[in-house]
Amino acid sequence: MRSEQELRGAAEFREGIHAEALARVRAVLPGADRVIDRYAADEYFQKLWDYPGQWYNVAGVPPGAGSRKELVASIVRDTLEYFRREGRAFTADEFFRIISEYPDLACDYCVISAQDSLAAEPGVFPYRGADSHLAALERAARALFGDGACDLKLARRRKLSGRALFAPAGSDEWVNYRRAFLSAARGGSYTDADFERVNAVLFPCGEEGLEVYRWTAGWADYFGEEDGSRGGLCLTVYDGAVERFVVIMSPAGK
Repeated sequence: MRSEQELRGAAEFREGIHAEALARVRAVLPGADRVIDRYAADEYFQKLWDYPGQWYNVAGVPPGAGSRKELVASIVRDTLEYFRREGRAFTADEFFRIISEYPDLACDYCVISAQDSLAAEPGVFPYRGADSHLAALERAARALFGDGACDLKLARRRKLSGRALFAPAGSDEWVNYRRAFLSAARGGSYTDADFERVNAVLFPCGEEGLEVYRWTAGWADYFGEEDGSRGGLCLTVYDGAVERFVVIMSPAGK
């Protein structure tokens, strides 16, 4: 028999999880009013053996859900999938609002959504794996460079894990997304908290389910020097939860 205090504690814990997940969902779907949680309220209880040698009911992440971070990500993904089946349109408005607060950012972004027929370049959607990544890169190059000098036939790709995208600066010199973000273009720098804030909105489910390609950077003058530990950065990221591509580029030396 659970006490009223234990029930209240579990309810508050679950509400906190739901509030965090709903905030992420609203970053791409402002009108969302609820989340989809596959775990029943009773599953937010765990039994703890403690002094003086008896079992206690404590609020916690349901068994099998992983960490709190993983639980939030799964709720976000399930919720977005639910609304997508209902035909609700996702937006990148909140991302662009937040990114405007970082005027010195060394990274450039292009967001291409399957639900925006005017923005989606033919060939990007319906999603076709690596071919769609290349088509997304072509569209981003035109948006960023216009008719500037670039030759995508020179671009070579390598598939990465979603975890690599968010790796600490310097942990993988071939990715360098975090390092490029942290190094402001015109003096100063941003923090890991800034990086997490921007990417929590850009990728509401975190690393789960992302398909990432890192491209060589010798195909456009924008990137400057040849690839290397301080070479240019070029990434295409597909997030199936919101059916959109994010293309991230940064010049060399950042």
